Amino acid sequence: MNLKAYILGAVMALAATAGPAFAWDLVGTRDVRDRTERDTIVVEGPRQFERIRLCVYRQPVHLIDLDVRFANGGHQDVSVRQRINPGECTRAIDLNGDDRNITSVSMVYEETSFRRRHATVRLFAE
Repeated sequence: MNLKAYILGAVMALAATAGPAFAWDLVGTRDVRDRTERDTIVVEGPRQFERIRLCVYRQPVHLIDLDVRFANGGHQDVSVRQRINPGECTRAIDLNGDDRNITSVSMVYEETSFRRRHATVRLFAE
C-alpha cells in the first residue's frame, strides 16, 4: 500500500511541475554551460504564437534577459531575472501584438551548477 501511495505522489508531483509545458509546442532547445553566456534558439518555419515560456532541465539556470525576434524585423526585449530550477519554467511571456511569427529567441543567462555540468533550456510557445 505504501508503494502505491508513493508512486501516485511522485506522478502527481511530476505532473504539477512539468504539466503546463505539455500543452505548449516545443519550438527549440539549447544546452547551456557554466558561465554567463548568450545563446540563440532559432525557430524553424513560419510559426505564429501568442506566448512563450522557457523550461530548464538537468541543472538550474539564472535567466537574465530574452530578445525575441520576429519575421517582420521587429523584436521584443523581455527582462526575466529569475533562477529557474530543473523541471521549472518561466512565467508565460505574452508577445506584443497579435499572433507573432517568431524567428529566434536570444537568451542571456548564467548556469548555476558547480560541477561543469550542462543544463538544457527548452523554448515552448502557444
